[in-house]
Amino acid sequence: MGKRSPWLAGALLVAALLSSAASGAPSLFAAEPAAEAAQPAGATPALLQELKSYRHKIVFETRRDGNWEIYIMNADGSHPVNLTRTEDADEVYPKASPDGTKLCFVVDEGKGASKARNLYLMNLDGTGRVKIMDNAREPCWSADSQSIAYLKGEFSKWDAMDYVTKGLFIYDLKTGAHRPHPNSKIHHLYCLNWSPDGKWFVATVHGGMGFNHAILALEAEGDKVVNLKLSGCRPDLTPDGKQVAWGNGDFAVGVANLDFSGGTAKAAGIHNAIESKEPDETYHADWSPDGKYIAFTRGAKRKEKRMGLAPEIPGSDAPGWNVCVADPATKNKWVAIILDGKSNKEPDWVFVKEASFK
Repeated sequence: MGKRSPWLAGALLVAALLSSAASGAPSLFAAEPAAEAAQPAGATPALLQELKSYRHKIVFETRRDGNWEIYIMNADGSHPVNLTRTEDADEVYPKASPDGTKLCFVVDEGKGASKARNLYLMNLDGTGRVKIMDNAREPCWSADSQSIAYLKGEFSKWDAMDYVTKGLFIYDLKTGAHRPHPNSKIHHLYCLNWSPDGKWFVATVHGGMGFNHAILALEAEGDKVVNLKLSGCRPDLTPDGKQVAWGNGDFAVGVANLDFSGGTAKAAGIHNAIESKEPDETYHADWSPDGKYIAFTRGAKRKEKRMGLAPEIPGSDAPGWNVCVADPATKNKWVAIILDGKSNKEPDWVFVKEASFK
């Protein structure tokens, strides 16, 4: 835990809520001007106005405070709030529950030989923070928000590389029980997703399970493994499970239809929703709760890598990287919603009930 106690984040967020109510602004957060400075080349600034009235929020990891913290903000990038506020721990890879009430994330904590990447859970306002599992990472939620699937670290020694994993486990929030996936051969997965019907996991594999690099669909309660034959990495499923977005190489966000019928998994209709030009990479695609938008990260490819890690890896420095939002119905219709370039990455949409927004 950090020097600033976990309840402080909740207290600050409550203060923001009270301020919002007093001002008559949308009840989740007070409205503040989004970043409306000059947009990057290729952006569609008009989309920013559309996002101002969109009720769902975005959480993301950022290094703007000198260490890694998790923030939440409005869809247009306005009113960012620090949810974690720790000085001696690094919180990264936030994943919001589908019902919009909780957040799971991983924390790099400890120093030297005792440093570890552990899995945590807390309420969306920052309260109720609790560690779920030691040496665990890459979590995802079940559609009913009652279970969290995660990958165990391959080694006991801390390693920030995302694919250094072995074994998939499921945590039940009600009972606190952990159970292993029936496929004991799961190895080197990252960016885990759970289909809304609970029958499949989708993830990237890197040098494991007989694959060099691929996006796989894995039976949730069986051993079947299907190569979706999508080049690239870091898939994200729409809430209805009918589409997938992913990093189609370093400079594009791909979209494809998914078909899980017939006891297998297939991807079709492959196309790019966003295409960028070198050196500006595009990563971390994430569908909004209604499938209308895709949040993603955009930033320059870095030649010098901290600890040998590429900037797209969670907790790796990414100077100049910002969170953007796209309307995938039109190719290259996107806008940057953060412009400070302080290693803003791994966006994940947060469902907000319409009553809460009003």
